[in-house]
Amino acid sequence: MKPLRFILAAVILASLTACSVTRHRPYSVESTRLNLAMSDLEYVGETEISVDYRQYIGFIPVIDSINGTAYDGVEIKSARIGNAPAGLYGKLNRAAYKLVEDFPEAEYFLVVSQDKTITRLFLGSDIKVKARVKAYKFK
Repeated sequence: MKPLRFILAAVILASLTACSVTRHRPYSVESTRLNLAMSDLEYVGETEISVDYRQYIGFIPVIDSINGTAYDGVEIKSARIGNAPAGLYGKLNRAAYKLVEDFPEAEYFLVVSQDKTITRLFLGSDIKVKARVKAYKFK
């Protein structure tokens, strides 16, 4: 009977330790900061990107042209510039590939201005989105 009690106690202790809560704490910093001044950057150039599209019933988008070229939907190019608050409007990510093609040596893109023009139509809207972007590279 005694060995059975020891085995039963060992099984209970093993099951209790398997259900214990462990905490994982990373030993790295939560954020990294890089301080740059404009003197650290060299101006490469400036360009404008644009997307013209229609939106039906408020949620069905149909892209007409990207950067002045008719959009056929066969070849999809896109790039992401910036984070959510300082980044581009949603559809402008489709036009941002022009920045990488025009300035392949650039390492930093600064969105100078964005313009969104909406023409309301019956059960839809015609939307034109433009952005001016400056390109810089590190010295």
